Amino acid sequence: METLIQIAPNIAAVLLMLLGGAALLFPKTMAAFVGLGPIAPVGISEIRSTLGSFFLGLGATCLWLQSTDAFTVLGVASLVAAAARLISSIVDHSITVKNIGGVVAEAFLGALFLFSWMWQA
Repeated sequence: METLIQIAPNIAAVLLMLLGGAALLFPKTMAAFVGLGPIAPVGISEIRSTLGSFFLGLGATCLWLQSTDAFTVLGVASLVAAAARLISSIVDHSITVKNIGGVVAEAFLGALFLFSWMWQA
């Protein structure tokens, strides 16, 4: 169990980096998957930077720092994203398999990141 607690936040960081890498390398595919569509070339740049390199950099920084604080920031952000997506799904009448999958994925990542709190125990 102790090993899981130690590696869970790192698994979350790697998963975040994989999502970022996919958006960086395949921006049109990732955008289409989440229902976005760039209307100009600058949109592709935005997807690569915001959904791609930003996630890649955040995950890499967590792996590098191995800091409970860094993992906590991403854990809380992921849980807030999950809550916002869930609320939006209800309010915007967009309860779909993709949205529910997004809620589950974001909550799962958040929980994995927050396992870092148990390092101190």
